[in-house]
Amino acid sequence: MKKKSTVATVKEQRRLRGLAPMDEVAQILMEATQSVEDMLRIEDVGWIYYSGRTGEIIDAQARQTNLLLSRLYYNKDPLGKQAIRLWTDYTFGPGITYSVEDEPAKKALKAFWEAPENKSVLGSRGQRKSSDKSLVDGEIFFALFLTPGGIVKIRWIDPLEIVEIITDPDDVEKVMYYRRDWSDTQAGQHVDYYMSVTNPKDEGAKDSAGAEIKSTQDNVLVYHLALNTISQRGNPLLLPALDWIKQYRRFLASRIAVMLALARFAWKGKVKGGQALVDAMKAKTHQKEIAAGSTEYENEGFDLTPIKTESGAAAAYQDGKMIKHQVFAAVGIPEQYFGDISTGNLATAKTVELPMMKMFQSYQKVWSDTYQDIDEIVLAHAGIKFEDVHIDRDFPKIAPSDIAQAAEALVGIIGAMPELGDSDDVKQIALMTLGVNDPAAVLAELEKLTKESGGNPDVALLKAMVRFKESMEKKGAKEKKND
Repeated sequence: MKKKSTVATVKEQRRLRGLAPMDEVAQILMEATQSVEDMLRIEDVGWIYYSGRTGEIIDAQARQTNLLLSRLYYNKDPLGKQAIRLWTDYTFGPGITYSVEDEPAKKALKAFWEAPENKSVLGSRGQRKSSDKSLVDGEIFFALFLTPGGIVKIRWIDPLEIVEIITDPDDVEKVMYYRRDWSDTQAGQHVDYYMSVTNPKDEGAKDSAGAEIKSTQDNVLVYHLALNTISQRGNPLLLPALDWIKQYRRFLASRIAVMLALARFAWKGKVKGGQALVDAMKAKTHQKEIAAGSTEYENEGFDLTPIKTESGAAAAYQDGKMIKHQVFAAVGIPEQYFGDISTGNLATAKTVELPMMKMFQSYQKVWSDTYQDIDEIVLAHAGIKFEDVHIDRDFPKIAPSDIAQAAEALVGIIGAMPELGDSDDVKQIALMTLGVNDPAAVLAELEKLTKESGGNPDVALLKAMVRFKESMEKKGAKEKKND
């Protein structure tokens, strides 16, 4: 088959680029102001690959540019920062918890999740940082170091360092290797190939140039989580909002410039006379501080009146909202969460925010599956079959429950099915509804007290209440002493 000429390929790429949705926005902006189009033109480069083996529509250079812009706006722009913060806060809150009954599995997972060297990634702060990284960059790479006979260590790899993903030629979903180009702390350059979690046996493959490759890092697997994408590489949550965030910043800067210009002159003095008289009147107040509430004396030869300035604030407010709404739509969060609480009420909280609840629940499920996959690798490293283990992983509630309504529902359910009252899951749900941060620890303490009470749960509960009362009294006495 004869290959297309280079000229024909370029023409086809230009035609496809002309049909792209991004260029529709670019055309509108170009018609409005050529200077904005010139500034954004560099960001449009790369939207040319609409077909191919991996289905990528953004080339590597454009993807890196988008990632860096996303990091910039996350750190410097209030709208970008708030969007990422809300996604992480609602999804992870104080952090996730898990429980497992199988003792060998419990021991292996505890060693992994609570290892001092893994706290920076798996602790509460690490979980939040992982979420921020995945949302800002659009993807996250976990490197799992499987030390023979030791604890699995987990670290992040910067997505900018992953330059190629090598897949099975017959199955694009089966990733074989990740190529990493990186520099160490001594500025030494390295090129490494890491095995994917779907290729733990280092089966070998060919890179994009057709060269045979094998892993250069023994006992290291890479887990890749890509978000906001239908292809291999992920896209930042802020990607659809980047252009609009930039224009809103320019809009506000322009508004500030207008207000500063209008504030330069506040009063107008009209003098009946020549330039000498104007200079004389000016000299009386020039570069002199006039106290508030002072009285100004004038005659018929001088008239001092305030300058009426129309800033167009009402129209500007509406214009600004139109731009901001593009950002809100891009991140999936209503405007009342970005500072304007006048737009929200109880009715919208129960209707408009339902899609937001579903969105965060879906994001929680994505992370639940991710940690489940990682736990499977950890258990396999410990020689434990994952299919024989059940891990109960709980995320914090996205919205606070109505405690009275929840308690009434629990009482009704247990009344209809009394056997549920002995279920640890039901007890855990009840404790979480009451706002207990560590329900597993409370249940363990109740179980301990039950054993000490000869198996009588009523006596155990009474002892627990006595201990709770004593702890509250000590806390109150301590606070009173500090006062």
